[in-house]
Amino acid sequence: MVILTTLNLLCGITYLIIGMFTLLNDSRNRLNKLFFIICLSLAYWAIMFSFMNRSHDANSANTFYVYSALSWSIFHCLLLHFIIVLTGREELLKKRFTYGLFYFPAVISIYLYFFQPLSAQNFVKTNLGWVALEAMDRGFIWTNFYNIYYLSYMVAIVYFLFRWWRNSEIIREKKQAKLILITILISGVGAGITDIILPLFNILVMPSIGVILVIIPIIGTWYSIKKYKLMDINPDHFALEVLKIMNEGLIIVNHEGIIKDINNGALQLLGYEKSQLMDKSASLLLSEKTELLKLMSCSSLELEIVKSNQDKLPILLSSSILVDQWGDSLGIVGIFQDISEIKQAQKKLMKSSDELELKVKERTSELSKANKELEYEIVKRIEMQEDIKILAYHDHLTGLPNKRLFNDRLNHSILAAAKQGESLGILFIDLDSFKRINDTMGHAKGDELLRMVSIRLTNTIREMDTVCRVAGDEFLILIHHLEGEHYIREVAERILNILKLPFTINNSDLYITTSIGGAIYPTDGHDVETLIKNADIAMYSAKEKGKNKYELCTPALKDSLVKEMKITNSLYQALERDELELYYQPQLNILSGEIIGLEALIRWNHPELGIVSPGDFIFIAEKTGLILPIGEWVLRTACIQNKKWQDEGILNVPIAINLSVNQFQNTQIVEMITKILKETQLDPNDLELEITENIIMKETEYIIESLKKLKQLGVKVAIDDFGTEYSSLNYIKQLPVDKIKIAMSFIWGININDKDEAIINVIIVLAKNLGLKVIAEGVETREQLDFLRDQMCDEVQGYYYYKPMPAKQIEALMSR
Repeated sequence: MVILTTLNLLCGITYLIIGMFTLLNDSRNRLNKLFFIICLSLAYWAIMFSFMNRSHDANSANTFYVYSALSWSIFHCLLLHFIIVLTGREELLKKRFTYGLFYFPAVISIYLYFFQPLSAQNFVKTNLGWVALEAMDRGFIWTNFYNIYYLSYMVAIVYFLFRWWRNSEIIREKKQAKLILITILISGVGAGITDIILPLFNILVMPSIGVILVIIPIIGTWYSIKKYKLMDINPDHFALEVLKIMNEGLIIVNHEGIIKDINNGALQLLGYEKSQLMDKSASLLLSEKTELLKLMSCSSLELEIVKSNQDKLPILLSSSILVDQWGDSLGIVGIFQDISEIKQAQKKLMKSSDELELKVKERTSELSKANKELEYEIVKRIEMQEDIKILAYHDHLTGLPNKRLFNDRLNHSILAAAKQGESLGILFIDLDSFKRINDTMGHAKGDELLRMVSIRLTNTIREMDTVCRVAGDEFLILIHHLEGEHYIREVAERILNILKLPFTINNSDLYITTSIGGAIYPTDGHDVETLIKNADIAMYSAKEKGKNKYELCTPALKDSLVKEMKITNSLYQALERDELELYYQPQLNILSGEIIGLEALIRWNHPELGIVSPGDFIFIAEKTGLILPIGEWVLRTACIQNKKWQDEGILNVPIAINLSVNQFQNTQIVEMITKILKETQLDPNDLELEITENIIMKETEYIIESLKKLKQLGVKVAIDDFGTEYSSLNYIKQLPVDKIKIAMSFIWGININDKDEAIINVIIVLAKNLGLKVIAEGVETREQLDFLRDQMCDEVQGYYYYKPMPAKQIEALMSR
């Protein structure tokens, strides 16, 4: 019993593995799909019989036998179906009703053995397992129906395989037919004896082993797949990759000239859909009757084929015969390309050739006359070309190579450096404040200065290197055979030092500084444009850091610029797209914990970057001037929101808004705030403006005067980030300030740095003595809160109590 149980289980697993292997070998092949289904059916059959043999009683054995009937009832239909397709007799199954007739015995068997199963009394236990005896009470026909079905389908299978073996002229097919025929005969005879004859005569020798014997033809078929490429003779396997990538037309036909595959290049040339040509005769495409033999093996054969719109297309065809390892022909593969343009060009050339002959004769006489004139002109032209070359590739003011020549040299240097594995250096030089020299001293002296700068630059570098004047006060230097980053730094420092020396123009000394950016090949780019661009980026970084210095390009520098440019471009449309939003952070009385104010903080809901904090885009807004419309939007939105809350009885506290230096430099700042207060009808006492100390240091008198006007309106003024900028007590004394806000950098030092605690104490004492309120921002811990309360700070805000939140969350908070 254990032996047959194990054998059945092993066979089931083997069927699954062989079926999966065959399907994966070519999942589009119909034969492979049929063979896979057969293997699944056998695996199910074998596993059910394995369970049946392990059953402890006849009822359990009967149950597994009934379920196994779903497999062995349909198996012979599936096997015959597979053999019909394999032997090329598919025309027998062309009509749909034939499938019903074909699989009808399987349906009857399922009915007899699944829906009208045997009883437990028909099962007898032997040493090897359970034996199922035929029920003799069904009548002769129904009792022997499965035997008749089995024998008739097996005879048909043997017949089709025998005919295929006898009639095939292909060696490979004969070997396949012989192998499969022998293995099916062996298993068929064995299964017939054990599964039909012995049970028919009630000879209880062993349980059914038909499903085990079937493994012989299954392995035989699998061996054919490996040995003779059975079910693997597919044009896709010869030219699949070529079919995918070729722009030329590629077509594969069998011995009868039937198209078996065609690539996209051919379909585009011919204007057909693939379904219109597959399994059609190749003669459909030929404009004239051409024997297939002539097309079997040709090289560069010109002929015409017919497109889908019946136009004729001239092509150049090359073909060869596909053969297997036994020398049998599989078909023909042909590659062709459209030569219609070549044909048209040939016609034009023939016509032009005739016309040319006439013109040559006419021109010959004219040319002989013009030869003498040309000799004279050539000499003059050579001289002019030399002059033009100098003008085209050199700067007219300094005589240095211009940008065009520099790019050409840099490109050649990159190619040479790539081959030799060397590095190159590029320096981008820009004279600081050169426009001021032109404006104050005149363009003539500015030009003279540029000539003197170019001489110094040329004398600073090696003879092999190149100095170029790009435009205006910008220069480029190409450094060959760069030994390392240290050398480009040395050159940059030499240039900074040499240009610091005075330039004497008309007996007057003139001093200038310069900003330099550097890039290295291949680290910072592999082409001319990228290298110059990255050197330019580094130069602007040097200018932003105070000028009169050099900077080398770094990945961080490039990434920050790309991000800044992306944010800048998006920021121009942020207002129009309604992407800006105000968050509000509550300010609390440190003693009572009551909310006594809100600070409006801008957020940007970027469609790609998500929430962008002010620190990432406010400085860009200030650089581009967008801070003015954004600042006005913040003021207006915050005032409208505060007024709405007051009218709805949700909250009635002042709202604090930050103002930048750029907004104060706008001379209309007081008028704008006044206008917004009138439009929103917000009480000026409920608006608090936060300014930083650096605002006071720019146009002090104007700033103080503007703040006084705002103060007269009733608007409150607070100094933000106090202690981090220019803390001038004199200006604080003059300013109409109501409140001082301690910078969070000091708050974070509480219980960590004694100096931060001392500074906080001094600021609070100073504010109290000046009659000002003090608020601390960035309070995040209980220890910080306790320290500030002990120092008699008035107000606090920070994550300890509330994070900044949208207006709806503020409303939800106040409704608790």
